Amino acid sequence: MSGRILFACEHDTGPARICAAYFAQKAGDRYEVIAAALEPAAGIRPEAAGALSEDGIPVIDGPGSELTPELAAYADRIITLGFTLNPEVAPEVPREEWGVPSPAGRPIQEVRVIRDLCRRLVEKLVARLDAEAAVR
Repeated sequence: MSGRILFACEHDTGPARICAAYFAQKAGDRYEVIAAALEPAAGIRPEAAGALSEDGIPVIDGPGSELTPELAAYADRIITLGFTLNPEVAPEVPREEWGVPSPAGRPIQEVRVIRDLCRRLVEKLVARLDAEAAVR
């Protein structure tokens, strides 16, 4: 395993879980993936789960994980989705901000666009991480 990647959003009901699901599929056991939120929800949004299922991606439901300073510091890279994480939280951990909107209340056609955006961003991230690991 070459690193821990943390996907974080405000409520852990959509983008973070979508990205984490794709990341787990694309990266296999080369990296550890974590999804968390500032305000964890009881489960993934049904429209997000449905869009993942349509693409053959297993959905892991259940309560979300809280994005704590300790969890952020545990990560090797933080990807925030749709918000900016306080710069004082784990300032030593590299981070990226992806402007991915929440699927909450959107029609399935828009949720599919969000899902596909997440998939493309994750594919690029995995390729970058693999390239970085090959150089080390």
